[in-house]
Amino acid sequence: MDTIRVLVIESSSFYRDTLFGGLRSRIDDVQLESATDADEAVLKIRIFNPNVIVLNFFMGIQEIESQHFLDVLSRTTKAPIIAYGMLERTRSRAQAMGVFEYLVKPKPGTDKISFYTDLVKAVKDGYNESKQGNKTIGQSTMVTRDVWNETRKEKPAPVEAPIEAPVSPRPFRVQAPVIKPVSSREGTSIQIIAIGSSTGGTKALSDILPLLKPPLPAIMIAQHIPPVFSTRLAERLDRECALTVKEAEDGDIVKPNTVYIAPGHKHMTIHRAEGRFKIECRAGRPVHGVCPSADVLFHSVAQAAGDIALGVILTGMGCDGAEGMLDMLRCGARTIGQDKASSVVYGMPKAAYDLGAVEEQVPLEKIAAKIEAICRTAG
Repeated sequence: MDTIRVLVIESSSFYRDTLFGGLRSRIDDVQLESATDADEAVLKIRIFNPNVIVLNFFMGIQEIESQHFLDVLSRTTKAPIIAYGMLERTRSRAQAMGVFEYLVKPKPGTDKISFYTDLVKAVKDGYNESKQGNKTIGQSTMVTRDVWNETRKEKPAPVEAPIEAPVSPRPFRVQAPVIKPVSSREGTSIQIIAIGSSTGGTKALSDILPLLKPPLPAIMIAQHIPPVFSTRLAERLDRECALTVKEAEDGDIVKPNTVYIAPGHKHMTIHRAEGRFKIECRAGRPVHGVCPSADVLFHSVAQAAGDIALGVILTGMGCDGAEGMLDMLRCGARTIGQDKASSVVYGMPKAAYDLGAVEEQVPLEKIAAKIEAICRTAG
């Protein structure tokens, strides 16, 4: 085995040294580095380029400028993150936030052998995972509880959503967008509706789409979701909606009254071809840690459709979609975002709103009516 580079993020010098000793005595080829706070961790990630990160989960949930430290790490590095904490019940929250593995820290005076056995296994598994390059879809495309429930054949009763925090993984350069006035857009027929969503998005889509009735323009959706689940989501929504809902395929010609859901692991874009819109679905590098990406979709819609498009950004972790929506707005598109109160995670809508890309924030229960109103008046 090659040398494994492990970054340990722990504010306690005593426990940091304990972890160093435990890892060195159990892994022959290991190179260790440490960080005691967020700034140092980000710097060490850039310099040390760790294969695996070991993190005190209590530090991971500390907020830094309205972000969880763990979320900052997830956007800074592709290295698997192994978190440890005092409580077993914290495991589900840690996993929902995208950690590779969660371990319960041994209590003082108890046997530490099993903890270090599990830690060493997690480090080696994480190293193998990073070597194989399997972290291709990012934390927001994991099969979270809402994704599982909303893609089942029978729609379950509502359940409490996982607790997550809004994330803005990198600072935005806020610029005043050059926006086509609304008055000059009146009478412009909307031909493309582009929607971006992530955590909580499958539930939001399940609330919005069944309320939409034809005639309507084609709807393109980039939901952070793994393969197979994107197919199941499309199949279930097709049974429940008046519009046709399908998983998009490379080469599809865009048709009105049809909803196209980007397949998991593939970016979806649209392009003009012989006077029609044509869909491309291609595997690619994650954008903002996710594939499919709302930004990729929105940028293509901005260029292909301009002022005959409507952009919608829904609940989700991170900032994916913000810059693409601003691009749409600059090209004359109408834009709306889900409001904070109705969002499971007010990350993506907030990032777009803060960037100046959202013309109006709308509660989830009113988004369908708002989409129809914009399309009817624009026509």
